[in-house]
Amino acid sequence: MKKVKSYLPIAMMLSILLIGSWMVKPVDLVVPDLNIRFNDVSADVACVNVHSKVQLASEFDNIMPWLSSVGAAAAAADFDNDGLQDFYVTNSGRDSFNRLFRNRGDGRFEDVAAIAGVHDCNRQGASMDALFVDYDNDGDQDLYVVKWAAPNIFFENNGDGSFSDATEQTGLGYWGYANGVVAFDYNRDGLPDIMIANYFAEKVRDASTGQMLRNDLWNPVSTEVMHSTFTHADNGGRNILYHNNGDGSFRDVSLDVGLGHTGWSLDIGSGDLNNDGWPDLYIANDFGADELYFNTGATEFPPRFKMAVDGDGHPGIGNDWWKGMNVDIADVNADGRLDIYVTNILARRYKTDEGNMLWLNSPDAAMPGNSKFNNISEDVGTYDGGWGWAGKFCDFNNDGLMDIFTVNGFATGTDRDNTYWFALQEMVTQTKNNASDTRVWPPMGDRDLSGHEPNRLFIQLPGTGKDLNFVEYALSSGITDLYNGRGIALADYDNDGDIDMYLANQDAPNCLYKNESDLQHSNWIGFELRGNPDAALQINGQSFRSSRDALGARIEIFTAGVLQVREQNTVNGFASQSERRLHFGLGARSAIDSVVVKWPSGRVASFAGADAFAINKYHTIEESL
Repeated sequence: MKKVKSYLPIAMMLSILLIGSWMVKPVDLVVPDLNIRFNDVSADVACVNVHSKVQLASEFDNIMPWLSSVGAAAAAADFDNDGLQDFYVTNSGRDSFNRLFRNRGDGRFEDVAAIAGVHDCNRQGASMDALFVDYDNDGDQDLYVVKWAAPNIFFENNGDGSFSDATEQTGLGYWGYANGVVAFDYNRDGLPDIMIANYFAEKVRDASTGQMLRNDLWNPVSTEVMHSTFTHADNGGRNILYHNNGDGSFRDVSLDVGLGHTGWSLDIGSGDLNNDGWPDLYIANDFGADELYFNTGATEFPPRFKMAVDGDGHPGIGNDWWKGMNVDIADVNADGRLDIYVTNILARRYKTDEGNMLWLNSPDAAMPGNSKFNNISEDVGTYDGGWGWAGKFCDFNNDGLMDIFTVNGFATGTDRDNTYWFALQEMVTQTKNNASDTRVWPPMGDRDLSGHEPNRLFIQLPGTGKDLNFVEYALSSGITDLYNGRGIALADYDNDGDIDMYLANQDAPNCLYKNESDLQHSNWIGFELRGNPDAALQINGQSFRSSRDALGARIEIFTAGVLQVREQNTVNGFASQSERRLHFGLGARSAIDSVVVKWPSGRVASFAGADAFAINKYHTIEESL
């Protein structure tokens, strides 16, 4: 048995501007040894990258560590269709090269980014995130790299291991400050659509002329580029929803469908949250309320997005602490409804009590979208994620229960005793919460701000009924790096049935954690879904199709009466994309009873599990007429 520290708040809150502060005391919880083990094999398998960070104009030197704190992203996909998962990794320094780690199948990787033509992305601006998506339904994964202060770049997969720059023909070369990108089929026409989350505003006011000019942080026209407040800033970038036209091009439909907010967005998650068959959106915003949009496709066509608001007119689904970093969406409690995990900040050293949010989804006809969300994170033990960034749902020990892994850490400084947090608080007090001009910010120098932090691995323990209980197990499992983590790419890169993790760390070496847990008594099964874009289905006079990537498809398996649900939304997560195959842990169960696939076209396919699908194997299910 092992003792693990947990923390319970007592009733005392101090209001300190950006944060609240609970006084806490540790409580020892006794949990079983979990036989979960990860080992960083990045050097052993030749999958090594040291992230190169952004360096902006000298006008911002006083807070350069703050501004250059993002850019490390990772995306997993089988780009060459050899049955092995590969990794695309971003760097962000000027003239640095991105990497494409091809899985050779012998336990090692090789960087083929230059050969493939996807390495040279940082001559202007800086790479921030990457997305694999089969935008033209031709059976191979294309690549979209989104950037700061330079046109985003779209690469079309040529099918021979190389890519061609298709940015101009697709119309995806938006100039802005993208921090995140997702793909989903919002109107179910079988064509993947793309949405980017933008952070800084595209234009700012030039103080000398009063004109609105391009906000180039390498050649600034103003130092008033930051958020207008720490709690409800609306002077950030405009998020962009690109509609796939089906002819190789996209068009911006953001305003047409109701997505016009200009918050400081860090991540977007998609998923069918109210089980009406249409993908909804959750947008994690820094310095303001998160946004939840329900897709109206069930009641109007073409579909739009309607923002959820509370009884007082506030956006979102509850108190979210205004520093949303990450969105992942999955069914964490096996009730057939998708839940949401959002990372935030909890740093006991600075007396913050905000914490990550686990929004448990339940039906409620009186609420927007007929869905009610309760933040249960503190109650179940998943709220202390440090200064959180990417967070992903996954069953890491194949016991049939969804776990959560998060990375964290902001800026590592050499002077840990003189942290930047307190200087920041004083600045906020003096400026009355208006910090838009970088000249009023105190110099960061070598001061630390939540650096040197371990990651968090929240393992779900078996419970009774629908009660959830997690224990933090990262250090005990061998996840020991203290880098500032950003992106997480989950993939079974060695096809052994357990999920490994590529961590993109900011201004630091990456980690490739191989899952070496003792899972000999835990079974599993995996599925790759392939939609049929040519197989239209007519429903109420409308034509619906599935994309080849089967974006939005849902698979349900029943094992000994227990339901598990996965949705094809593995693009979710800050600076993250996981492999497309959908993985299910089965524990000691030796067979599955049934499989149901709900395609975006509206078709439903049912299979007798034991007859159709052997366990401890990956299977491909193709949509048929």
